[in-house]
Amino acid sequence: MSEQHPRGNIGAPEVVAHGHGRVFQADRDQHITEHHHHYSSDSTGQIFPQQSPEGMGRGPDSIRVPLAAPKPVVVRNRDEAKAKLLSAVTTRGGARIHVLHGMGGCGKTTLARFVFDETVSGRAVEGFWVSAAGRSALRAGMLSVAAERGATTAELDAVHRGHRPAADLVWGYLDRPGTPWILVLDNADDPALLDGGWIRASRHGTVLVTTRQAQSPVWADAELHHIDLLPPRDAALVLSDLAPSTGSDEDALELAQAVGRLPLALTLVGSQLSDQLLEAVTMADFRRRLAHEPSVQIDNGSVPWDSDLRRTLGSTWQLSLDALAERGLPDAGALMRLFSCFAPDPLPISLIRPGELEAAGLGRLEPPLSSSRVAACLRGLIGQALVLVDDYPGQGGEPPTRIVQLHALVLDTVFGGIPARMRAPLLAAAASLFLRALPEEVPTPAGDRMRNMLVPHAVQLLRNAEAEGGEQVIAAALTSARRLRDDLMARGEELSAHPLAQLVVDVARRNVPADDPVLLEDQYQLARTLVWADDHHAAISLHREVLTQRERTLGADSPDTLRSAHELFFGLYFLGDWAAAERTIRRAAEGRERVLGEGHPDTLHSRGLLAEVLCRMGDEEENVRISEEICEVSERVLGAEHPITISSALTRAFVLDEVGRPADAEGPARRALEASRRVHGEQHWLAMASANRLAMVLRGLGQCEEAQRLAEEVLGVRQLMLGDEHHHTLLIRIELVRIAHAAGRAEEAVQLGRATVEACRRALGEDHQETIDCLAALRAAEDAVR
Repeated sequence: MSEQHPRGNIGAPEVVAHGHGRVFQADRDQHITEHHHHYSSDSTGQIFPQQSPEGMGRGPDSIRVPLAAPKPVVVRNRDEAKAKLLSAVTTRGGARIHVLHGMGGCGKTTLARFVFDETVSGRAVEGFWVSAAGRSALRAGMLSVAAERGATTAELDAVHRGHRPAADLVWGYLDRPGTPWILVLDNADDPALLDGGWIRASRHGTVLVTTRQAQSPVWADAELHHIDLLPPRDAALVLSDLAPSTGSDEDALELAQAVGRLPLALTLVGSQLSDQLLEAVTMADFRRRLAHEPSVQIDNGSVPWDSDLRRTLGSTWQLSLDALAERGLPDAGALMRLFSCFAPDPLPISLIRPGELEAAGLGRLEPPLSSSRVAACLRGLIGQALVLVDDYPGQGGEPPTRIVQLHALVLDTVFGGIPARMRAPLLAAAASLFLRALPEEVPTPAGDRMRNMLVPHAVQLLRNAEAEGGEQVIAAALTSARRLRDDLMARGEELSAHPLAQLVVDVARRNVPADDPVLLEDQYQLARTLVWADDHHAAISLHREVLTQRERTLGADSPDTLRSAHELFFGLYFLGDWAAAERTIRRAAEGRERVLGEGHPDTLHSRGLLAEVLCRMGDEEENVRISEEICEVSERVLGAEHPITISSALTRAFVLDEVGRPADAEGPARRALEASRRVHGEQHWLAMASANRLAMVLRGLGQCEEAQRLAEEVLGVRQLMLGDEHHHTLLIRIELVRIAHAAGRAEEAVQLGRATVEACRRALGEDHQETIDCLAALRAAEDAVR
């Protein structure tokens, strides 16, 4: 939705006289002002200016022209609301009171202006526009409506003197038959001001209200229309409407997404792009500028002499917080400031559980935020459309997670307005609440989902803490981020943990001594996530750096040193460097057996990986022996459903299948799949690896139908979680080529094989083992077609 024309010189102002003493003055394309001069006469007919009674304020300049909103170039989207409102005004069918509600800046007034102009321009409908932002403005505007509808000076004077109810007079004239009318009550953010008779339904006209308050008993007889953010394509068109020569359609879409698809922000940005005096700024340039103080950058598009605070991001939401403070909720501002420490992503509402706020220190803020008041504050923020509370769907029969949804520009504006002295204690309290909100150690699907939801908030909290610069605040935010990172890593969510692990290392390097063991652990964890991000060279380099430092400071057989050797294996293995992978994992396995013992889970894990790489190198005798030993020891020492026991069974299946014994491999492969699904869930990486191996085993046994089903399940999950060209996704795509060939569908195998070979070449390179294996599968299928 576009809220105003691009600024520019379009000629001198025009003055046009019209009607009974009314003068319309158009000032460029920004504002239209209508001046009313009311006169009364004595018994002789002499005309003299009407004097306002003592204490009465000056009336509005106009009620015939929408002074509050610049005329839009075009109103994008809102098609359903536009059609319904236009029909209501022109046909007088359906509800007679309509309420447009939504957050500040979402275009409620712009839509009302569109409906007003469309219906009044043909003069078949009489239009009145009244500001409902304050009690005096509402009263003065409504009495002006009565005067326009024919109220006499004596009647108005009786109201001014308190001898006649004001609302009854106004509605007495509005309810008279005649030309149908539309009455816009703009910015009715305090619905209580309309209570007592100012808003009524009439069969002679339509009332259209704009407000930030969706919930009010005043709207009992109204039809509500939620005005939300614009859809992406429509938001992009707003920018193209205002500044068509500053970027492509794709540039407009990316910039629209960057400003959160908020109509006010789009209008301010478009105005800047269309009115460039000192430099040529493209949409792409502006998007890059938003990385620093986005709200300030956007507000540069406001008109400096415009007194309407609702037309700047820096003020529009503060009006909502001020209104809440006036109604006895000053601590709603404290809650909003707390929210602004986090990211504009779904935020679990458990973060503000009653009982936790005081322990986090929020009771010491100005104003204090207490557990007994937080629900009322949250309702107030919801009522002002500053936040949205919703249920995030659960999976597999799990209950949904209640979340708070916030807009990025609201958060940026509110956080930017926090006084400097309050930022450190507020961020420290946010970090404390974050730690308390993390789920318990017991793995559950709901807990895992919540951990993933918290990642962007840990990232934003850490960024805000470092920008604040206080040592204690940075330490608190790092503690929160590390705890979440470690929880994710322990559950096999390395890819989800990657952005957080990267930021932790970046911040720690700038704020922690280089030889701090905690920083070394941060680098180690980052290297683990780099493997899952398919950045194997970076993972190997960082793992070797950490391994060298740990050898020097901790010794060659330290458990931490051996952990680094163990993890270095994965990067080398996935690159196909079998010899280097074998050396590092053998060192880890033998060292762990010496230090931790034969039956320790870490020892068994390293030995299982050693068996796998030996299998790749063609050492059948040792790898079969090791796979048998780890299965026996892990089940005896750890139990049948321990993750290492499951992993050992999978290793056993891998080895037996690779040495040409698929019939022997089927049993351990099925056990690994069933146990991993039972213990970890169907989409866990270990369940996916087990299903992948079982599909390979079944193909070797000629059971292609079940193999196909399993492989397609794995492919769907890996594409969703890892992408189409991740190393693990490519492995199952190669297997699907082999399954199609084995099932006698050679042409299908050729088609799949060609696409997969190209993907392997792009992602892994021409000489990678998986590329070589895929090319072999493709050639076998091509030979079958011939």
